[in-house]
Amino acid sequence: MGLEDFLYRIGESVYSAGAKVRGFLFPTSGERPPNFSLMKRLTKKPLTVHEFLSLRLQVAFLLYLFANLAMLLLRLSPIWIAAVGAAYVVYLRYTLLKNRDFFIDPQPYRTFYYGISAVTLAAFLGYTLVRRVATSVYYYYGYLLVVFAAVMAFRWYFKERYGRDYTYGVVEEIKGDVVRVFVHDDIAANVKPGHYWVDAVEDLEVGRVVKLVVEDRKLKGAVPVRIIEVYLTDQSSQTSTEPKEEAE
Repeated sequence: MGLEDFLYRIGESVYSAGAKVRGFLFPTSGERPPNFSLMKRLTKKPLTVHEFLSLRLQVAFLLYLFANLAMLLLRLSPIWIAAVGAAYVVYLRYTLLKNRDFFIDPQPYRTFYYGISAVTLAAFLGYTLVRRVATSVYYYYGYLLVVFAAVMAFRWYFKERYGRDYTYGVVEEIKGDVVRVFVHDDIAANVKPGHYWVDAVEDLEVGRVVKLVVEDRKLKGAVPVRIIEVYLTDQSSQTSTEPKEEAE
């Protein structure tokens, strides 16, 4: 290999690496969903792309929390907490923007994870400051109250902005007076993905989209309890459950 070819290959490698870095820092919506091969092996459930993306965000946030706790226990500099937080936000932004077309409704997820991540980063950085100036345990008690108030304030804002007492599902099975409905992960209604049995109503057919009232269950999230509208659109539960036609 000549010197010219060697330098050319180095240039190609640098350009390729630069393109990947630019793509990560400034993502555009992808045409294909990401590969969830590892998650599929771990969950062993036939989840949709939307559910896998939601699960990825949850796992990433939990890992971010554990990383912050580890840094506090190791008494690392706040610079480390800020650096890890910045890296996490970059990854979060990439995941949300790159895959925004594969979320059923991306905006609530974007607001929730940006918001709760900002509260988390501020809480851990603030704790390092309190640890330096605290002269008694009451400093920590007071700070915990401040963090709790911040979390509750964000929870109130999110519920006021995006919260709703209904969700959508797809009829998958009809058995006499009850039907089995598949519901996607719905962060706005606080509903977990899965199949739910509810009372049947008129005009039901397998594949039709329905609107369901949800009921809050303490520490368990919300659960669909009743069908209030039936949409005359047949579609698979593997697609968006947002209705495309007027209800009967």
